[in-house]
Amino acid sequence: MSEARAQAVKRDARILLLRRIAAGSAAALLITAITLTVIYRERLAANVLRGLFGGAAAALSADAFTYEPGGEQVFAAAGNGLAMASTSAIALFDETGTAVFRRTVSFSAPAVFASAGGALFCDVGGTGCFAVDRRGNSLPLEPEGVIQSASRNDSGWVALVTDAWGYKGLVSVWDPDGRPQYRWWSGADYVLRACVSPDGKTMAALCAGEGGGTLRLFRLDSEEENAEVDFSGALPFDLCWAGDGSLCAVGTAAMWFFSETGAETGRYDYEGVLLDYETGGADFAAVLTAPVRGASGGTLYSVDRGGRVLGSAELERGADSLSARSKRLLAKSGNALLLFDRGLEPQWTGEAPAGTARALLRARGDALLPGPYGAQLREID
Repeated sequence: MSEARAQAVKRDARILLLRRIAAGSAAALLITAITLTVIYRERLAANVLRGLFGGAAAALSADAFTYEPGGEQVFAAAGNGLAMASTSAIALFDETGTAVFRRTVSFSAPAVFASAGGALFCDVGGTGCFAVDRRGNSLPLEPEGVIQSASRNDSGWVALVTDAWGYKGLVSVWDPDGRPQYRWWSGADYVLRACVSPDGKTMAALCAGEGGGTLRLFRLDSEEENAEVDFSGALPFDLCWAGDGSLCAVGTAAMWFFSETGAETGRYDYEGVLLDYETGGADFAAVLTAPVRGASGGTLYSVDRGGRVLGSAELERGADSLSARSKRLLAKSGNALLLFDRGLEPQWTGEAPAGTARALLRARGDALLPGPYGAQLREID
């Protein structure tokens, strides 16, 4: 892979990570012969509908989960609360819908990562970055360059990938208290993605080089590389730690699973176009594929951490978003909400109000349905 091609891969993968991981919106990937061309903007624009956000709602205060409209809205579940970012504002809400944090920003490409402990808001392609705890206390993080990608684990550890003069990427790690803990400069490969293990002891970096993708593992108490995994010409674009300490790498045609030491424990190959996926903290992963991009239907698959298929389901209208909690998966398909168990056996169906951007399962078992002006709470029977 030439250096120019590697740069193109890095750029396209960065756009993908922003649109899929930050927004959690419906992903749409078009596979070219060598690299990835990622198309997201039109789908995100469709999510930001201008109109009344109607439909039934749970009994909350009139201003619960409300926010100012803005461009490129993205959302993440924050425990039983909600984190929202747009080009003009960022906000964090507790489980009652009360805003514990609000801030006006000027982001060109907003991204948000959240858990019960708080949220990370950043501007991919810029330098704006704020770590916020669940009480609303905020701390600006100061990246050493332009942010290429970002991550925050459930414990609050942050990893930022930035550009760096004379190198092909810099990974900077902060602990949950906002203190810098680790830096790694990549001289050989472009860094696409970096994240910290749930126990805060290991940093994983997904890189793109002349031979394809490489996974590199580093102990945060050492400058030496702990392990290196070659993807043999394949180029995954996303990387995520699971709650059990295992790793999952996602590509356009396959999903790989690794132990915390980098040993491959499984692989799942899929056909067609990858439209959306869910890895996260659940004890399974899910992927949605279609024969071609833009097809009205799609197939949803769930797999365990060994890459074994647990179940499949045909979706007539595709899926706009996937959200997993514990052993359940919620898919938004058009205006329909579809709840499955981890084997993709149907559990419940409902309707989403007009303008719903995506559906987010809450830890307590119901769902948040964010729209352009606010999110509604939907009980799941």
